[in-house]
Amino acid sequence: MKIHHIGYLVKKIARAAEKFEKLGFCAVSDCVHDEARGIEILFMKNGETVIELVCPADPDSQVTGLVKRLGNTPYHICYETEDIEKDVEHLAQNGYVLVNPPQPAPAIDGKRVAFLMNGAIGLIELVES
Repeated sequence: MKIHHIGYLVKKIARAAEKFEKLGFCAVSDCVHDEARGIEILFMKNGETVIELVCPADPDSQVTGLVKRLGNTPYHICYETEDIEKDVEHLAQNGYVLVNPPQPAPAIDGKRVAFLMNGAIGLIELVES
C-alpha cells in the first residue's frame, strides 16, 4: 500500500502550521472541522510528503486524551487502498484490531477511512482511493 499521509497530533493547529511552514511545508487545504470526531484538520505538503495536522476541537474529542498524554507528535500513517473492506479484513486476520470502521472523512473529500491498531506498530489509517 502507498502512503497517503502522516498524521501529526498537535495542541494548537495554527502554531504547528507556522512551524511546519518554516520546514518548507505549505497548506494544501483549508482547516476542516470534523464534527463527528471533534477535531480540526489541516493538510500540508512538502514535495511529495503530506502531513495531516490533527487538533482536538473540544474536550470530548477522540484525540483529547492522546494530546494530553503524548503532546505534539506523529501518531499514525495513512495508507491508500482501492478496497477498504478487503484490506480491513486482511489486516484483521493479521493481528490488527479495527478501531473505527470505514466512514466518510470530511477533510478528505468524503472518502471513506478506517483506523486500525497493531501492538507492534501502533495506529494506522486506510483511505479509499
